[in-house]
Amino acid sequence: MTKHFLLFTFPLLFLGGCHPLPKFIQPVQVPQPNCFLPETALNQFLEDEHQFITADTAQQKLILDASKDSLERQANILSIARNKVTLEQSLPLFAQIPLLPNKSCTADRYLYLRFRHVQANLAAIEEKDFITARLNAAKLTIEKQQQQIDALTQIEQAITRQREEP
Repeated sequence: MTKHFLLFTFPLLFLGGCHPLPKFIQPVQVPQPNCFLPETALNQFLEDEHQFITADTAQQKLILDASKDSLERQANILSIARNKVTLEQSLPLFAQIPLLPNKSCTADRYLYLRFRHVQANLAAIEEKDFITARLNAAKLTIEKQQQQIDALTQIEQAITRQREEP
């Protein structure tokens, strides 16, 4: 029994302990995505934003005109505005840009986040407009009811005066 035990154990120990098994696992290289915009575009976007924000109305028009050759720059600049019309003008421009919002594509991701920001701003503006309309309707209702109360008060005062007169 000892012979059989040694015959089986010795080769296993020899193979297992003396020769490490080679690792056949190759490191997987993640392919880099094909970003639509180069990394340097982010610097241009930030520079455009700074110039647009600090400019007066005439200069802002010039900046917009200068960006007409680049759909991406124009969409970014229009997305800075706070009015509904300008924000709405940026949406179709963003829709034409095949952005890849991957973390490794920083310029694409930045424009994608600007696009999402425009959508959120427009939703907030629409909600504000809805609430303002409801508030105006409530004020109008209150005003009408106040007029009715005033009219009833006048009628009540007239009736009271008639009763008091001999």
